[in-house]
Amino acid sequence: MLTHDAMLAAFTYILELIPFHFLAYYPFRDRLRFPAWITILGVGANIAAEFFVCCYCYSIGQDIRNWDALFALTSILIYFSCVKAEITKLLFIYILMVDYIMIVRGTAIFLSIKLFYEPGDAYRLLDSPQGTILRLIPCILTLPLILNFLNLTKERVLRSYAPQLWSTIWLLPALNTLMVLLFTWNFDMVSIPGLIFLLSRVCLLIMVLIIYYQLISSLESLRLQGEAEERAKNQEQRIAMQQLQYAQLQKQIEETLQARHDLHQHLALIQAYLDSGDTKTLKDYIDKYGQKLPLQSDKIYCKNYAVDFVVRYYAEKAAAASIQFESHLQLPQELSVGEPDICVLLGNLLENAMDSCLELKGQPSFIRLHAQVAGSCALSITVDNSCAAMPAKKNHDLLSSKHSDYGVGTMSIRNIAAQYHGIADFKCSGGVFYASVFLNP
Repeated sequence: MLTHDAMLAAFTYILELIPFHFLAYYPFRDRLRFPAWITILGVGANIAAEFFVCCYCYSIGQDIRNWDALFALTSILIYFSCVKAEITKLLFIYILMVDYIMIVRGTAIFLSIKLFYEPGDAYRLLDSPQGTILRLIPCILTLPLILNFLNLTKERVLRSYAPQLWSTIWLLPALNTLMVLLFTWNFDMVSIPGLIFLLSRVCLLIMVLIIYYQLISSLESLRLQGEAEERAKNQEQRIAMQQLQYAQLQKQIEETLQARHDLHQHLALIQAYLDSGDTKTLKDYIDKYGQKLPLQSDKIYCKNYAVDFVVRYYAEKAAAASIQFESHLQLPQELSVGEPDICVLLGNLLENAMDSCLELKGQPSFIRLHAQVAGSCALSITVDNSCAAMPAKKNHDLLSSKHSDYGVGTMSIRNIAAQYHGIADFKCSGGVFYASVFLNP
């Protein structure tokens, strides 16, 4: 079974598959669930098993085609187990690689039969080492191009956030691939040399590139549109905060002017008591005057001015709505997270908490905010608040209480968390909604 010819043929066949494994894992080298050596060990065990099956098939003269499909399925299972990403997005990207394999190998098989095989000769995937190496050449030539396209696709796909779209969109290229595969599965000497075989694979290439290019462009447009809407919303919040700050400043100016005017009257009266020597009445007057002075209410929540401004704004809103507001912020003046991002994040967290408390319609409610630096630059933020019930979910994501679609605020929070290599988690228990965000720049 393990003859020299069988081992050589099996080795060259496995060699043909190595670039495809590299193509699958290299773009996701920073998203592996396990250490690299464990991933390599799993893939290597699958390749070793296929090597021995190839040796057996060669010795009995059996084509490797059906076994090739079986090992492709085991490769997919290992791939999904090792790469950390949403399953639907991973399927979408993996189908791109499957299509690439079909196109490259199909074209190479067509050319090799046209150039080197006589009519009536049997064609097998596991044949001579020369045939296997010939099929490897188109892969090596096109690998840099497809790797660049795959990197671009991966970046845009993974940073997009559209759960409803991703739950079904992968079916489009999958069904297209399945149709081509069904019509070109059999490698017989009648159909392969014909133009239909080559045209079907070429059309698959064109359709795949169009589908992926248009979809990626659409996703980028959707992302930019979502960011524009989020910026507009945050701009409105900033304007409201600035208006509140202006009103407070104007009120302080008016109070200062009034205090200066009243101070002249108080000084004149104090001077009169001093001139008359009536110290007892003067003491009583000063005590009563001190009791009328307003208490200092300008609480500083945080050393960072931007964060303090946002928290102060929502603390004022909570006080006006009779919502108990507690905060515990241990943040330095300079943060490792961009101020626009942290303000958007906190604004969405506190806005959602306010909306949840207001839904209780006059019942006692609270908002508790905690934020602190973890380690050298990571940031931990939690917001707990009263809530009537857990918001509805769809595909593990929260739906908005204001409309039937996904919540824009929670989507924005998740996107910012992903941008800073962190996580965002939301849960509800015992009438309390818990929002936790960890940022790791």
